[in-house]
Amino acid sequence: MKRPALHYVNSPKQLPAPPKQGRVVTLDLAFAAEDRYERATRPFIEALGDRLAAWIDHHPHPAWSAYAGDPRFVLVDKATAPACPQLVTPERIAAIGEIDHLFAHADFDGWLSTVKYLNGGSEPWPGADEDARAIDAPGQGFRCSARGQRIADAVARSRDAAPTKHEALLRELAEALLGGEIPQPLQHKIDSLAGELRARRASLESLLEQAEDDHPGILVLSLQKMISPGDKKFLLQTLEERATIGVVEEPTSVTVATFDGRIRLTTVPALHGTDGFAWGKARYDAIRDDLIGLLEGET
Repeated sequence: MKRPALHYVNSPKQLPAPPKQGRVVTLDLAFAAEDRYERATRPFIEALGDRLAAWIDHHPHPAWSAYAGDPRFVLVDKATAPACPQLVTPERIAAIGEIDHLFAHADFDGWLSTVKYLNGGSEPWPGADEDARAIDAPGQGFRCSARGQRIADAVARSRDAAPTKHEALLRELAEALLGGEIPQPLQHKIDSLAGELRARRASLESLLEQAEDDHPGILVLSLQKMISPGDKKFLLQTLEERATIGVVEEPTSVTVATFDGRIRLTTVPALHGTDGFAWGKARYDAIRDDLIGLLEGET
């Protein structure tokens, strides 16, 4: 079976133009939120038509119901599939057949899904599926191996620090793993990026000191400027370790996260995303009462 072309997508709201020819599979590519679904996701799907061989994802979205009867769409919530690679199985790949293009989210979870797909549904290293779960669903009891953490850290730093070179790095990493050996120069690059991420996270510790307990179980960090997705993810995970609900408020948006599976953040009208990680163009004050209601409903 020929090797499909790899395409890594940084954000589902900014999909590239679909290829004009060839069958396509997408992995770990969420439907864009709110009206961006109509501007990005649906046009992409409709432009591909029958050339869309499979759409495999685990980020719940209201529009999933429109594809419930279409066998090409493997849409499984994060409670069932904490990470996408576990949905990439030999049986599923065999049923899909030959494809020409493979699109995936440009994070560790999406990248690992492509490597597993190109490897026929087999983990590229023992425990890779568990590593993906640990990285994509933190706080849920999954454990990441040292090997997985090193690569995940390098991928996360590359995405933030060198976005124009990030896709090339993901392709290089995929090819190296599939070839059975990561060459020494790439090993050095992985170590350098992972080291940069550790240093970057250490520099963010001073921001965490500014977080305030606004309500029992809610820890809020208000920032004066926008930050990168990688920085925000780290800050939120740390806040979640210290409180039931972590909140990062930026000048034009608010992001909320919780490790508690009983709390459904998507029920807050101003937020969209998943129950464990949601965001919106709102101020914290506008959602505060809703969050307290969710928290007190579970205590």
